[in-house]
Amino acid sequence: MTELLLVQTAEIPFGRLADFDLVTTGAGPLLVGTHPAGGVCTWDPLRDRWAVHRLDSPWRPGDETGGPAALSALGALVVDGRLVVGGGSDDQPFAQWDLDSGAVRVFADPDDYGVEAVGAPELPGRSLFLVSPEAEAVAVWDAAADGGTGERSGDLNARYDRTAATGMLNDRPTLVTRDEDGGPIWVWDLDKRARLGNFDTELATEAGAEMLTSFALTNVGGRPRPVAAGGCGTLVLGDFDRGTWGEPFAGSEPHDEMDTMVSVGAVDGLPIAVTGTDDPYPAPDFTSLIRAWDLERGRALGRPVTAHVGGMIGVRLTELDGRPLAVTVGRRDASVRVWALDR
Repeated sequence: MTELLLVQTAEIPFGRLADFDLVTTGAGPLLVGTHPAGGVCTWDPLRDRWAVHRLDSPWRPGDETGGPAALSALGALVVDGRLVVGGGSDDQPFAQWDLDSGAVRVFADPDDYGVEAVGAPELPGRSLFLVSPEAEAVAVWDAAADGGTGERSGDLNARYDRTAATGMLNDRPTLVTRDEDGGPIWVWDLDKRARLGNFDTELATEAGAEMLTSFALTNVGGRPRPVAAGGCGTLVLGDFDRGTWGEPFAGSEPHDEMDTMVSVGAVDGLPIAVTGTDDPYPAPDFTSLIRAWDLERGRALGRPVTAHVGGMIGVRLTELDGRPLAVTVGRRDASVRVWALDR
């Protein structure tokens, strides 16, 4: 693979998404996104088909006047063959819904804090939502629960947002996230709610210290490794045993500091990362760049590729008919783009 290849573009028919997730169903990948008028939307890339799903109000059962406030943060999981969405907003505490029926499965107390971010990590044998309420510790919710007011399965004194990473470390579900107060990057055991170690927030490079802005977890060389993207374009692997970062990957090119997000997957069984740049307050001519990386060889694959004018809200990796793909969603251009990751 020399560079990412754009293979599909879909215009979002009802405007920009505030957040999205990707799930794998029996029919293939499905994008689940927020909808500005309430409920959620879905996009099937195989059929290029959009759908809108009304969600019942968690606190007004049977209310036919409309669904809950529009979600600004969500995650999605397949639980016992059903697609479950968890989410909330500044005005609405966390709740879970069955996507097909729009019925509420579990909901927080109506006096609970609003929601800033939701994660739905893909963990073997586990179905969890990680919820970051305003001014609160990360709440862990069991996505398999169903019925009435839900109980958190525990809290973490940590932060969770789109930059955090989840995965398995020595058979333990693990979270890698930045400290709320700008301190170190912490590694958490999600079951024991305990810290396992930490990494420095800054990476020493030839151009000076670079702030690490986004993280992922994958297996490289037969063992779990954290992957970190720097705010100036660097990609680096970490070592859990030593709590240290390695050398920047070949092809790392410094650019003006901005947010850089990272997602990981595999191509032909080999670990791959894709990074994307964003600026929450972009200049009129700002365009996001995405780039693929070979995690085994520690190098970039091809040159950066322009993705979305006005920035992007995220990048996710998936497969369609056995072909590895990256999916990006624009921040201001109201479009979804699909990129081939063929080697």
